[in-house]
Amino acid sequence: MQKSMEKYAKRIESGEIDPLVRYDGKRSGVIFDPEKKDVPIDVLGFGIYQLEDGPFSEETKEREWVLVPQDGEFRVEVEDEVYEGARKGGPFACTPECCNAGAVYIPKGSSFTVSGKGEMAFYTSTASKKREPAFVKPEKREYLGTGSAVWWRGVLVLVSPENYSCNLVIGETYSPPGLWSGSPLHIHDKDDAGAGQSDHEEVYYHISRLKDKDIIGPYAVQLLMDGDRVMRAFVLTDKCAFAIPGGAHPVVAGPMSDIVYTWGLAGKEGPLGMWDLPEFKYLKKVGQIVDTLKEERGMSKVSGSKLDGLGAGKLSDSERKLLGLILREQGFEVSG
Repeated sequence: MQKSMEKYAKRIESGEIDPLVRYDGKRSGVIFDPEKKDVPIDVLGFGIYQLEDGPFSEETKEREWVLVPQDGEFRVEVEDEVYEGARKGGPFACTPECCNAGAVYIPKGSSFTVSGKGEMAFYTSTASKKREPAFVKPEKREYLGTGSAVWWRGVLVLVSPENYSCNLVIGETYSPPGLWSGSPLHIHDKDDAGAGQSDHEEVYYHISRLKDKDIIGPYAVQLLMDGDRVMRAFVLTDKCAFAIPGGAHPVVAGPMSDIVYTWGLAGKEGPLGMWDLPEFKYLKKVGQIVDTLKEERGMSKVSGSKLDGLGAGKLSDSERKLLGLILREQGFEVSG
């Protein structure tokens, strides 16, 4: 949001405020409270429940909520409705053919209780009116590939003002090893529907598939920049939450693992509009050329025994899994 960036950009650049929180995977509750002065967003709230520590009961008051299961089983009781579900295998089990991501929308002026086992992320925002509670089942939403070349990623939109909410826009992005998301660079800082831009701040919650660690372990990099007041890079590890007041905010997964990040946006109520920075628009044409050449080449198959002959047999299970992920993004289909 334009006002949020004006308020927080220089404080982030100087290190006075840190938009990155390394979540310990244990405590439950609010992580980003927009009413706190050291949190660089003013509308959007974010937190996590470890459901084994529950049940958790809340009053939404003047805010709407969206619960996003990360893994495990859950039960949500809201008003006269009961929603039960599970996310087996976690976010990395979500594929275009069978996506396991879902959400529960809870309107303002409601009481709810959530219980179960596993991890549940949640987003909150101010809302102008009370809508109906809803259970967004996994099969209800479409998983789409977007971008090209080294900025390809998978995107899933779960909740938006077009279907369930007043303000919140919630979804997930899958980013393969070594690839960028949030590209070509875009912003959503101004209320300018004519230019295709909306006024939204955002929170990412990053998860890494592979977690083997000797000294550092798998990592990713989150950028936050507007070309003027803030130009910062932040190292991400598994379970990092990142608050984005505005500006461009691309992410690159390191070469040691793919990542999934749940994202939520809120601002001025209405549809989300993302404005591509003009200096990067040509990348879309570059991507079209790359995609055409990849289609002409087709998928190349390689057998497991062939990989073993090339030395893959000496890799650990985790290392071999990474090899498979990288080969897939390079256009190879591993068989056997």
